[in-house]
Amino acid sequence: MIFYLLCFGLFGLASTGNVALCKSLTDCASCSEGYIHVFGFKENCRWCVESQSCGGPLACPLGKPVVQREPFRCPVKIPSAKGKRYTDRLGRSLYAVALSVKDRNATECLENARPDIRHIKTYETDCDQSHNVCTGLMAVSEEAKAIYVAYKGHSLDKQLFTEFVHSLAAQLGAWEKFDNGTGVITYFHTAWTKLFHEEMKPDLLKLKKKFPNYRVWITGHSLGGSLASMTALHLAVNKIFDPSKVRLVTFGEPRTGNVAFAKALENHIDFRYRVVKRNDFVTNIPNTLDPNGMMITNAVFDRQPLFYRFLVHYDNNMDKGDSYKVCEMSDDHGCRNLAVAADFNDHVSYFGIKQDEFLEKRCAKAALLI
Repeated sequence: MIFYLLCFGLFGLASTGNVALCKSLTDCASCSEGYIHVFGFKENCRWCVESQSCGGPLACPLGKPVVQREPFRCPVKIPSAKGKRYTDRLGRSLYAVALSVKDRNATECLENARPDIRHIKTYETDCDQSHNVCTGLMAVSEEAKAIYVAYKGHSLDKQLFTEFVHSLAAQLGAWEKFDNGTGVITYFHTAWTKLFHEEMKPDLLKLKKKFPNYRVWITGHSLGGSLASMTALHLAVNKIFDPSKVRLVTFGEPRTGNVAFAKALENHIDFRYRVVKRNDFVTNIPNTLDPNGMMITNAVFDRQPLFYRFLVHYDNNMDKGDSYKVCEMSDDHGCRNLAVAADFNDHVSYFGIKQDEFLEKRCAKAALLI
């Protein structure tokens, strides 16, 4: 009898979110907010993603995606319309732009890899007290009717270490206030303020005035991905660009902000994709607590770092023709094994190329693009 109660959730009490039977709830959102009482103890309902059913503690198979407590974790339909979906060709094209930020001659790099794009300006600034440099770039394609904003990833020595230290503070709920009531890692906030807000933004406004109907594509790798996602949210929330014209695609982006940041990005930017190669270790920092854990409260969950949708996961070497999966779940839950996301080589070899070799060969188009 006790086993039956635990599995199917009997004996509900009359209060908000309280139900008599978890299995009576037929959608993810209501199930995740529902709960039952078993012998006086509150027990959350679980939405079993694969079976599309709601149940009690033992209802969902172990190791399978489960949603509880937070409707934001429910699956969201992946865009499939032309101009709304991610494609491998699009990813490769934007990755070329992201890599050009690292090149000593970005103009030549773009001319070789993306001949339609004209380099406007590269920006550099010290982004922390250790004088690590953060770099951004702006470019325009009249053929694509697009403005491009791209950011370089972190250096692989003390800058990565500094970023890691700040990420530990974020895990404890120490966030820097950002747009729309969101929180982001302090290191990212400082770098973004110095590089984009103080240096790049005035020139971007001039480009917008010159090309008022152009879309803005925002991209970057690693740290650059975090700066890109912050830029996209800032432009959309403050109506600097029509949100429908903002396009965000990042590569190897760490968790940039808290739950509010992830929700705000999803609410304001429809076209948003985070591309991840296999077990890239940077894409799992700072770590987050499992919201399904018994001891975590809603208040603690809200302070956690969280990914926005949509993850594009290549569980392979990302060679030309390799497959990928787009994830419907928030924070990549159930779509990749975060426990094994610890490979540094995966972080620096997206699309089957090594970044430094690509730049040394002067950004040869055939090396990356199909």
